Amino acid sequence: MNGFWILAVIGKWIGIVLLAVLLLLLLLVFLVLFSPINYRVEGEKKNAPGGLFRVSWLLGAIRCRGSYDADNGLKIRLKVLWLTLPGGEPKEKKTKKVKKRKQNAAREETAPSNTQPAGVSLIGAREKTMPESEPELQSTPEPIPQSAPKPEPPKAQNMERRQAKTVRRVKLEEIPEPPLPEMEFSEDDDAFFTGEDSGEKTKKGIPPIVSEIIHIEDKKGIFSALGKLLKRLLKGILPGNLSIKGTFGTGDPTTTGYLLAAAGILTARFGNDIQVKGDFSKAAAEDVEIRIKGRIVPAFLLWAVLAFLLTKPVRRALWRLWKARK
Repeated sequence: MNGFWILAVIGKWIGIVLLAVLLLLLLLVFLVLFSPINYRVEGEKKNAPGGLFRVSWLLGAIRCRGSYDADNGLKIRLKVLWLTLPGGEPKEKKTKKVKKRKQNAAREETAPSNTQPAGVSLIGAREKTMPESEPELQSTPEPIPQSAPKPEPPKAQNMERRQAKTVRRVKLEEIPEPPLPEMEFSEDDDAFFTGEDSGEKTKKGIPPIVSEIIHIEDKKGIFSALGKLLKRLLKGILPGNLSIKGTFGTGDPTTTGYLLAAAGILTARFGNDIQVKGDFSKAAAEDVEIRIKGRIVPAFLLWAVLAFLLTKPVRRALWRLWKARK
């Protein structure tokens, strides 16, 4: 009985540990899927461009901040909990070190060098270091051998060659006709002449997966499901607050008109926060102010993709492609 109770207690504790690990994994999955990715971007361009951005995830456990201005350039800092990653440190310290190294190198180059002993001229040192020139050897040119003239062939040999090159005329009746080769017909040739299995011959060079994609049924339903997927993805990614102010021009009046039309679409969505003016005379971006703030929920994006894959036409097409792969 004592052994039975010991095994029961050990099994109880093992079950508690496994249940705790399972609950911890479920909690991590829940946090990863349902914790939103918050992002914020602010920028302006008046005298010089500048801006900053912030991204946080997992309730602020992962944070990324950055800023840009004309004087200091781009600075990025990435933190996980309370630790700053090596690649995400600000670039102020690095730039200061680089500047100090450059200044020290410039000082060393400009400082006079006292390594040369006094009383010794550079010309004398060069004369001492220069080796004595060896006497040049006088080489006599060797005589070039002249090629012996080729002997000309006699006239009798030339006459024989001309006679050998002459063509003898023969009548067509005297030429024997060679026998015709026997033609061998294969199954493909029989199918070509009879008109049978013509479709199989054209499909030989096409992979089965490509042919299945070409002959997929209900393509209209697949395209409609794809359109819904794109709408859901844009809804999950687009910001909740958007503010754009400024005067823009592309240098082309037609393209500038398209830009203003897109700004009108954004005005219908975000209201008076979109105040965009067009400059049709030149390419310009003046008095620009941009404010973007939004959030992305990974669970919503995952649901949109699963809803697309589980629709009936898409599911059938994927099943056919899976069979063709096998």
